[in-house]
Amino acid sequence: MRNLDYKNSRHRVMSVENEKDLARTKRFTRLAIVFAFLLAFFWPLGSFFFWIFFGASAYFIFLAIYYRPRPKQDENFTSHTRSTWKAQKSEPVSQDSRKKIFLIVFILGGTVFFILFMLMIIGFIVGDDTPDQAVVDTADENVDRLALTSNPSDLNALTNLGNRFYSQNQFDSALIYYDKILSIDPQNSSGMYNKALVFYQTKNYAKSIELSKKCFSTHPENIDAIILTGDNYYAQENFSEAISWYRQAYEKGARNPELLNIMAYIYDKQNRSSEAIQLYKETLEQDSSYVQIYERLAELDPAHGDWYRKKAEQWKLR
Repeated sequence: MRNLDYKNSRHRVMSVENEKDLARTKRFTRLAIVFAFLLAFFWPLGSFFFWIFFGASAYFIFLAIYYRPRPKQDENFTSHTRSTWKAQKSEPVSQDSRKKIFLIVFILGGTVFFILFMLMIIGFIVGDDTPDQAVVDTADENVDRLALTSNPSDLNALTNLGNRFYSQNQFDSALIYYDKILSIDPQNSSGMYNKALVFYQTKNYAKSIELSKKCFSTHPENIDAIILTGDNYYAQENFSEAISWYRQAYEKGARNPELLNIMAYIYDKQNRSSEAIQLYKETLEQDSSYVQIYERLAELDPAHGDWYRKKAEQWKLR
């Protein structure tokens, strides 16, 4: 009876241990799945996140396997003919041994994980400060598409995606998103301007002018729409119309060197030398590296021709 009681009590202890192991296995399996999901979600952001979540997922997978319930020893087996070695193999690992194994693996795993983490940090410090543009673009695109799944009318996400296709010269795809913006908000400034810009790039100047003028009339503060209207006329060599629109942008405060230079060029072609000289000089105030402007000013302003030619030669030597 004493032996039977011992076996029954031992069987109950092993069952409790198995239940604990089963609970641990489930918990570590869930954690492994969570980190695997995070690995898949953050993968586009770069190798740093990949190794962090991959290491954590692999670590919890190991723990789930380590703590999986062991098969119970057959309580009715009483044969004394098995060799000692075989009997020892069938016995479950003792609790002390399991703790030692777990401690060793925990220390080794933690050390490897710490080394990988420090290598990533060092790589960020001594490496290129700017992330790979393709990775950034992919991550941003995923964020925008995710935003549209929760809110298909997200104008910022639609604009970002349209602009991304535009920057890749995929104008038809860009138009799809710009049209979606205008279907939600027909007076949207960015939607009208960007769509007009696509028409300008595809040389559909009539439609581009129509949209850019509408954008300006609806949003007078949109100076880019004024300049785009002028660009459309300039592309068609209608310089009189182009300069009138450029002048409006100039009077509203536009002073970028490209605009100033093209205005000066038009005035120069129209033999309006005083306006051309003024705008050429303003261009050089914004960007002094325009060699051809120095050379042209040497012709338009011969009194200072030597100085302009000297500056041109200096920039050529740089």
